[in-house]
Amino acid sequence: MTDEIAGLLFNKGADIVRFVDISHLDAAQTQGFSRAVVFCMALSREFIIAARDDSIIEHDEFAEKEHAADAAADWLADYLRQKGYRASSQSEKCNIQNGNFDETSISSRLPHKTIARRAGIGYIGKNNLLINDKYGCAFCMCTVLTDAPVTTEEYPPVSSECGNCDICKKICPENAITGNDWSELTGREGVVDITKCTCTLKCMVNCPVTLRYALQTDQAVF
Repeated sequence: MTDEIAGLLFNKGADIVRFVDISHLDAAQTQGFSRAVVFCMALSREFIIAARDDSIIEHDEFAEKEHAADAAADWLADYLRQKGYRASSQSEKCNIQNGNFDETSISSRLPHKTIARRAGIGYIGKNNLLINDKYGCAFCMCTVLTDAPVTTEEYPPVSSECGNCDICKKICPENAITGNDWSELTGREGVVDITKCTCTLKCMVNCPVTLRYALQTDQAVF
């Protein structure tokens, strides 16, 4: 089942697929599910450079990948239910429909990043985005909660590697980023004022780790 699901998601455009044990998390977050599937779809190098340089972009690849990830999660949840397992997509639409999104705090009950960190995909940067060693933070992701018999893996939490870099803070046109390191104690509120964020993607496409991927270099681009 594990290889089958991974193969199906790769065929739908995923670049990373991981399986996580979430049974130890709060039941209010997990909705009674014991496992989660998290997957990421990377943005193209061309889109990243164009967005960084304010070039004319014919189509919004970020919005397209967000929609594709949500659609893949909805499809996978339905596929697993047809197989006789319990499954719940955490797409934006399903989270709202299932009452798992708080519009006041602009947050979901079990964020994708919480699962992705436990899957060893990356760390949460000063821009409040998950930063992966290969793709930086230039990817869209979604999750599916399930009781399907998938093989999960344990990964140690990845510590922040932002160091003294504060490019995301300097580049943010809305001054929404504090420049602080993320931690479980400070949470999202310690690094970004989400009410100010207008999703310009500047903090994503100017992240040195993202540019290392986009420019195909060996070192982060400062």
